[in-house]
Amino acid sequence: LAPDDFFNQNFKRTNSPTGESEEWTANKATWAELQENIKAGNRGSLDTIIHRIEGEQRRRAARQVVNATLIKVASLKQALKTTPSSEDIKQAMQLVLYGAKDATVPKTGVTFGTTGASNAKACGHDGSAAQEAGISLANDFVCLCGAADSNGIKACAGNQAADTITHSGAATAPTMFANTVKHCHESDKTFISQDKIHAAVLNFRKLLGKGTDDTDNGRAVFGAYGNNGGCNGNQSPNCVTYKDRIKNKKLQIPWLVNLERAAELLSELNHNNAINRQISAQIASLAATAYGSYLQALHATPATYLTETATARQADSGSNSETKKKECDQHKNNKTACTEANCKWKGGDSEDKGECEADETKVTDQTNQASQDQAAGETTSKCTGIESKEKCEAVQGTPAPGKKSVCGWITYEDGKGTLDKPYCRDSSFLVNKQFALSVVSAAFMALLF
Repeated sequence: LAPDDFFNQNFKRTNSPTGESEEWTANKATWAELQENIKAGNRGSLDTIIHRIEGEQRRRAARQVVNATLIKVASLKQALKTTPSSEDIKQAMQLVLYGAKDATVPKTGVTFGTTGASNAKACGHDGSAAQEAGISLANDFVCLCGAADSNGIKACAGNQAADTITHSGAATAPTMFANTVKHCHESDKTFISQDKIHAAVLNFRKLLGKGTDDTDNGRAVFGAYGNNGGCNGNQSPNCVTYKDRIKNKKLQIPWLVNLERAAELLSELNHNNAINRQISAQIASLAATAYGSYLQALHATPATYLTETATARQADSGSNSETKKKECDQHKNNKTACTEANCKWKGGDSEDKGECEADETKVTDQTNQASQDQAAGETTSKCTGIESKEKCEAVQGTPAPGKKSVCGWITYEDGKGTLDKPYCRDSSFLVNKQFALSVVSAAFMALLF
């Protein structure tokens, strides 16, 4: 859809030593690829072939629609929610289980307490200060199922479990954890949800202190409270003491706090996904509108534009002038690029310092010529009325870029299928209507190009 003077530029030229415009630098590689694919009739990275529309009048009308649509799409894309991501959720759950966001397995000096920490310290002992109970869910698993004999794991996994899970400190805890979780039932559904987490947290809080004595320590014990007044995953089995985790009358167990935060992230993710689905639907609708304007211009019959041309409307030199001005501005401080683009160099003899401006006389000439070419080109066609494939493909003239012949024998049209009566028309007529949302940005640029 771009004007000829922009489309026909050499986008592979070297940059000026003094630099180029930000727009040129950011897009020239994409422009070069699109130019090559459009001329050759290739899909490239898109899911459809984009053809060059003949006639500036057709291109201009479609370009206005696509430009307006692209601005709206850019605004919508800024409203897309990118956080929290699935990776954020994964890291939040790793923090719960192992005590570190980056840990996918138990981490030394973190998961089971500080390096060299005792089993009593890891399990909260008697609730005195400086205990490490709750540092990770993995740590508390070993405390809860740990004992001096196999009765510990039986309390967690049932009488069929025969392992001896004994918490004897940070050094052996990783092995004990692996031997514990192998008895856990695997869910047939791997996803987690905010509701599932809330239910688990509520159940944990209800069981905390249940079945233990009603002393100050007992209210903060999970599991069976040891007779000697402490939990250590060994001689005082199957319990964790969280008394030292009560701060300002609030239960501040690290893995529990992190689990509740993970639930908040899941809620936020679900909310944002709903917003993104709405935005994606809007973008898809806009993309269809833009693509429809392109197809309308591509397939418009000469009679449609002949009616418009017959009115007393003058060529829109304003849009051409503005387009040329933007193009020339890109070649500031580059005399070679400026002159190659048919712009006016204002830097004298300097090759790399000066302004590059649109040559209004050339813009006017191009506009007038375009109007004349449009009137002539749309009124008549070498391909119209030819009734055989051989004669159609034998028409003499300059083929469209990437085409072998001036005319093409049309036997199939999108939306109609195989035609009962084939006909002869410009060889760039056919186009695939498929338009994938996943390449919306690239496709918009291709249409504008």
